[in-house]
Amino acid sequence: MTDQGQHGTGADRPIVSCRGLCVDFGAVRVLKGVDAEVAQGRVVGLVGESGSGKSTLAKAIVGMNRISEGELWVEGEEVSRASRAQRHRLYRKVQYVPQDPYSSLNPRRTIGQTLAEAVDPVDGTPRRHAERIAEVLETMWLEPSDARKYPHEFSGGQRQRIAIARALLVDPALIVADEITSALDVSVQAEVIRLLQELKTGGNYSMLFITHNLAVAQEVCDDVIVMLHGEIVESGPIAQVFRNPATEYTQKLLDSVPGGPGFSL
Repeated sequence: MTDQGQHGTGADRPIVSCRGLCVDFGAVRVLKGVDAEVAQGRVVGLVGESGSGKSTLAKAIVGMNRISEGELWVEGEEVSRASRAQRHRLYRKVQYVPQDPYSSLNPRRTIGQTLAEAVDPVDGTPRRHAERIAEVLETMWLEPSDARKYPHEFSGGQRQRIAIARALLVDPALIVADEITSALDVSVQAEVIRLLQELKTGGNYSMLFITHNLAVAQEVCDDVIVMLHGEIVESGPIAQVFRNPATEYTQKLLDSVPGGPGFSL
């Protein structure tokens, strides 16, 4: 990662970048000097085995994990140097979609109320933002009338699409999707993947897509970052990395995918 990538303008500046990023949990250093970035309009897969540091990095980027050392930049602004108000604004530009959306949806609020609050946290009423809510629900293959329903009235896949809708309504610079397909059965997982591919075709959003499933990463990502023990061991365009892995660890991950090395490449 270069200074130009952090301080440039327009297309030459990453949406989000980090340099030397470290996260400590007590006396244990979990992230160890991570350099990474997500460019405008790119979907970057973050892959590795459980415990490799994927979710720790994701939560550091969205402000859920405290950064111990290093720099985090959002649209050219360094978060650590920002005021409290500025940090709030910057972190709002980076929206987190969790693995289990049900736990993040208030069971006592309708989906319309939840989505309206995402549009305007101060004065978010479903009636005021009905048109925009209806539009994003249709983008997620849901009905505008679904705004009147409660979270328990939806399937797991539908709730995941609602969580994505909530993130999109904020007009984020980056969506951080943390294992959003891992808890879904195969058919519903395929449905969410098709939705992500459709959104990607529009080319108007960037995403950090965390997954342990390399086959899923291949379906939705442009680039890939491979993590092991809190460090990045390899990164680059996903087709290049998956066809010609530079490390034994990446090759091991590829070999573990059903179908053998290269799977569907």
